[in-house]
Amino acid sequence: MEEIRYIEIVAQYQDMVYRIAFHDCRNSHDAEDVMQTVFLKLYQKNPEFNDEEHLKHWLIRVTMNECKRLIASPWKKRMEFFPEEEREGHSQKTGTDGYERMRERELLEQVFRLPRKYRVPIYLYYYEEYSVADIGDMLGKNPSTIQTWLSRARKKLKKLLEEVKYYE
Repeated sequence: MEEIRYIEIVAQYQDMVYRIAFHDCRNSHDAEDVMQTVFLKLYQKNPEFNDEEHLKHWLIRVTMNECKRLIASPWKKRMEFFPEEEREGHSQKTGTDGYERMRERELLEQVFRLPRKYRVPIYLYYYEEYSVADIGDMLGKNPSTIQTWLSRARKKLKKLLEEVKYYE
């Protein structure tokens, strides 16, 4: 891969890869590690892409696989998760302020409480605006499974938000 093209890809997609890894790993340090690994694999493997959408799908798929590998590692299984510190840093990066930032942080906190299999499709569907079929392709699942997960995630998220009186 040409160095200039590689730098363009990293500049264009690093935020997307980081956000996906952050939502999956729930930890900024792990998200940065995953992002570094994804772009290292891109550089080393130098795959051929049909178009930009193919590149984007490849990056998302590799990101998801790296997150899964990291989460499944014996070391991570023994580590304790400190969500408040991580969420604080993430919400400050979004650029919103005051009441909106507080609401966004609270929503993000409740999304983090969802099981992993629901968090990832929610992120890809609402933040990256992928279709159910595309998410199914990326995650290697049937689109009807993704639709079911999204439906269940919405119900769980609504219940969690009602518990913290988000709608009042």
